Order: sequence, then structure tokens, then C-alpha cells
Amino acid sequence: MRWVSSTVLAVLLVCAGCGGDGSGQRPSAPTTSVPSTTPTSLVPEVATNGWIQVGDLTLDLEFTCYSPGAGDVAAIGVGRHPDGGQPVEALIQGFLGQPYVGLTIDGSVRYEASLDGPLEVFVHDGTISAGAIEWMRGLDLDSGVGERIGYGAVFVSCGEYVHDLPEGY
Repeated sequence: MRWVSSTVLAVLLVCAGCGGDGSGQRPSAPTTSVPSTTPTSLVPEVATNGWIQVGDLTLDLEFTCYSPGAGDVAAIGVGRHPDGGQPVEALIQGFLGQPYVGLTIDGSVRYEASLDGPLEVFVHDGTISAGAIEWMRGLDLDSGVGERIGYGAVFVSCGEYVHDLPEGY
């Protein structure tokens, strides 16, 4: 008898999950409101693990972190410009005595840290960062002359490091 009661209870639970009010008619689908506007672009969200700020512009990028050894690190970030969708590439280099931060938009517009002030790239607990960067556009590395753009910073969260530098680096 106990087995029959358990079986009946199981069947009732399964049927209750099927819906309906016992009248034999199928329940109507629930009504939901659909937004009247449709998105203008269907750009998929890309996971980012860092950002780079140049003056008023902040770009979220997907970085690959490299640790070739002896405390040296580099991070290469890629993404898209939020206004025009142009490809963006960033390089952060934290090599002892040779720090570098640069940004390229659409393969041509280049921003680099000024040679006039100090540039320190910090590595701590899986992050690479640099602050108070004075950005220059069209920087001539021999003379240090270029157009001053403004100040900014970079931050990268490195979940893992590749233990070599990318090919051609």
C-alpha cells in the first residue's frame, strides 16, 4: 500500500508540473511585455581584464600577460574604440630599466608615455599597473618631442602569465 501511495504521489507531482486547471484544456502562455526598441548594434560583449586611460578616453581591453623571467612582465591588450569601433592595441612593458606604455588606434594613431617624466610600471599580486602617465601623440623617440594629450593610467589583472614573449617581440 505504501508503494502505491508513493507512486500516486509521484504521478500527481508530475501532472501538476504539466500545468492546466483540470478542465482538459491547455493553459495559455504567460503574457510578457516585449521592449518596443531593438538594439542598433549586436556587438557581443568581450571579457576584458584591464583598461587604459588617455586623457578623457578610457578603453576596456582584453590583455594577454607575459612573464619571460627575472621579474620582467609585459601585457598586450586588444579591443575596439568605443566611438568608431576601430581596432585598438596596447603594449605595457615592465622590464627593469625599460618601462614602456603605448597605444595604437586603427593601426596609425599612436599614444606613448612622455619621455620627460618618470614612468613606473608596477607588478603586484597578479596585476600590472602604471599611473600618472603623461601621454604624447606622435612622439619622436630621439628628441622626445610630440603633442601632449593629457594624463592617464593603465591597469591589467593577470589571471595567468605566458612564460615567454610573443613571437617577433
